[in-house]
Amino acid sequence: MDFTRRDTPPPPLDVPKLTGDFDFLVGRWDLHNSRRKPALGDDAEWYEMRSELEVTTYFDGAISFDEGWFPAEGFRGATLRIYDPESRTWAIHWINSLRGRLETPVTGSFHDDGTGIFEGPDVWDGTPIDVRFTWTPGTDKAAWEQAFSTDGGRTWTPNWKMQHSRIS
Repeated sequence: MDFTRRDTPPPPLDVPKLTGDFDFLVGRWDLHNSRRKPALGDDAEWYEMRSELEVTTYFDGAISFDEGWFPAEGFRGATLRIYDPESRTWAIHWINSLRGRLETPVTGSFHDDGTGIFEGPDVWDGTPIDVRFTWTPGTDKAAWEQAFSTDGGRTWTPNWKMQHSRIS
């Protein structure tokens, strides 16, 4: 079963749309990635790679899903974003094709200035960390950044940045 395609739109519901937060991301994007290796620690180097991303939404914007292709890295990735209308927050789960599971989510929301901040606990190479995703929306250009903190969020080390350019 292919959940990412449908021949006809679903029937409209007579209810207001819950959110349009990730509507800006719907479509196909060319990504310019900058990644830090190692993600934490000293003597890190940044390297560049290109990839593509395709994004759709479901449930009137309350679910956002993307699939990205990272041939230089040898994996595909996907993101499942689920909106909670009660708390007005998103849970964002990363899925790496090499691991095949939903990773620990980051949660958060978009602020009045349009920037989205999403954070959560995780573990990196056995070290407890906090993870932060920062989204800067745009129509034809958008940006995403991942950063790690080992001190409870007092300082952040960016380790993956994506500049999005719309293809369609």
